Amino acid sequence: MKKIHILNIALTFFMIWAIMFKFEMTEVLDLKISDLFYKMRGAAGISPHVVVVGIDEYSLSTLEVEGDTWPWNRDVYGKLLQKVFEDGAKVVAFDVSFTEPMDENTDAYFASTLLMYGNVVLGTYLINEKETYELFNKKLRERIEQNRTYLDYAYKMINFRELLLMKPFTVYKIRPVYEPFAMAAYSATYEIGTLDADGIVRRMPLLIVEEWARENGISSGILPHMNVIACAIYLGAKPEEVLLDFSKRVVILNGKEVPFDNSGYMHLWYYGKSSNIFKEIPFYDVITGRFERGTFKDKVVLVGYTATAKGLYDLRITPFSNEEAGVFVHATAIENILRSDFLKLPSPFYNSLLVIALMTLLGVLSNFKRKLINVVIPSIPILFIAISYVLFLNRIYVTTFYPVLGYIVVGSVKLVGDFLSESAEKRKMKEFLYRYVPDKVAEELITRGELKLGGETRNVVVLFSDIKGFTSRSERMKPEEVVAFLNIYLTRMSEIIRYKYDGTIDKFIGDAIMAIFGAPISYENDIERALSCALDMRNALKELNKEYGFSLDSGIGIHYGPAIVGNIGAPFRMDYTCIGDTVNTASRIEHLTREVDAEVIVSEEIVRRTDRFLFEYLGEFAVKGKSEKLKLYKLIGKKVEENVKDGGKQVEELR
Repeated sequence: MKKIHILNIALTFFMIWAIMFKFEMTEVLDLKISDLFYKMRGAAGISPHVVVVGIDEYSLSTLEVEGDTWPWNRDVYGKLLQKVFEDGAKVVAFDVSFTEPMDENTDAYFASTLLMYGNVVLGTYLINEKETYELFNKKLRERIEQNRTYLDYAYKMINFRELLLMKPFTVYKIRPVYEPFAMAAYSATYEIGTLDADGIVRRMPLLIVEEWARENGISSGILPHMNVIACAIYLGAKPEEVLLDFSKRVVILNGKEVPFDNSGYMHLWYYGKSSNIFKEIPFYDVITGRFERGTFKDKVVLVGYTATAKGLYDLRITPFSNEEAGVFVHATAIENILRSDFLKLPSPFYNSLLVIALMTLLGVLSNFKRKLINVVIPSIPILFIAISYVLFLNRIYVTTFYPVLGYIVVGSVKLVGDFLSESAEKRKMKEFLYRYVPDKVAEELITRGELKLGGETRNVVVLFSDIKGFTSRSERMKPEEVVAFLNIYLTRMSEIIRYKYDGTIDKFIGDAIMAIFGAPISYENDIERALSCALDMRNALKELNKEYGFSLDSGIGIHYGPAIVGNIGAPFRMDYTCIGDTVNTASRIEHLTREVDAEVIVSEEIVRRTDRFLFEYLGEFAVKGKSEKLKLYKLIGKKVEENVKDGGKQVEELR
């Protein structure tokens, strides 16, 4: 199995494990992508059902001047209820706890207003650990345990057995609201619950399990959140009749289904920075009537601490803000329920299937080495992010980090591996090509990727060169002298062929040389280069004769035509060469230089394709392997054209 596939499989298993068991480090990164999507979307324009009455610094300081320091006497809350309900509010929920008695008269006034208006939900806090609860004074515990009004609103449930498959938000005890208030209004916890791993609020519990009630056999202990009761009242449902379906994972409010996940949480759909979305009116302005009439008509009124109430810290981090008052998070949750704006997250099982599918596709693509694949692989995560964002705009968030991680890691390894493999292949190809062709031709071949190692048919110029009578002369020389001279001779000839005229040396056969022009790269002047090369090879031999005191002569034959060009040989020994009738004909032509008074003989195919050289017609000759005679020519020299003022004629100068 390829290493890339092992990496793919190992990474897939890791991601499935991380999804199933909520590996904190990667889960946070996935959550951050959803936050990024919020930023990309920006604020959503809505007409909210919720109005916030803020317990802010302005209200705290003003009431303090008037003699009512925090915590306020309860009559101010009674005045608040009177003002908002007279203005048409449908329900009021307090993100403020009323667990202890204060002034008897003001408490009585508040209780009477609660009883008068009815549609009020009082929030309270939780006692999470049994050990903490047992530290309470015994008399206080007895008083708390006698106050069980909040248990009246425990969920009515169907498909209860499905609860065994869940891990709901569980606490030991809910601290009940002061009993006179609890008897006159609804009550439930306002706790936001467990935060995400990075401390950001992205969800809200719809149900809380109280262990104390279950432990004592008093109730199922499965209780609604304050926001659920507020929405139930708004929608005309009786809080004590709200239905919980564990099979469908929904809370049913007068026909409206509110989904929750395996932990009993609803995932929030933020509209923007909540303090900019929901209207906020200072508490003091409400009780003094300083607000526009109709502000609270048909609204859910939430009362809670705002960001300016520094002494009453209740700030949360949301995808849009690092300092969002908790009351605005509750406002978002209530607005979500009333609008059915829920951010749906597929279960870990379906997210795992998505990861498996995408990583399988990556595994298939990794089998290919085409350059196009290395463009396709990086484009898939980009396309997936785009699709994920579109789904997010439709309130569905599929896990995005894990597939992107998989494609980045495996895709990068494949890209680097292919690059290293290609580099090694290019180096190997360079080493191979440098034996036959000039460096710049080798570089161009590798850059253009035109070398077909399997072989191809193309028109080429084939040049054969041989030293006449060298065999008999070499018999009179010492072996080392023969080798030394041949090395010098072949080097001089090779430099002319390769570096001066960009020819390809096919092979050396003793003192004979076979060269190709037009393969592996073909130029428009292949014939001219071959002819010029032949003339320079002749001149180079003359210079060698002067250096060594020899009188050697060479014969050169040149022919043009189709040939099969490519890597030919056995798996353990291959050569880049050309074969075919054109090669054989060029060799036969070269042999004729021993019989005809001509050092360089070319075929008619050469002569017909150039007008820059002078030739002398030699006649028709029969060569082995050809049924028809060949018309052959002697290469005289190169035409040098100069414009002279001699009657406007062109003067031809022989090289």
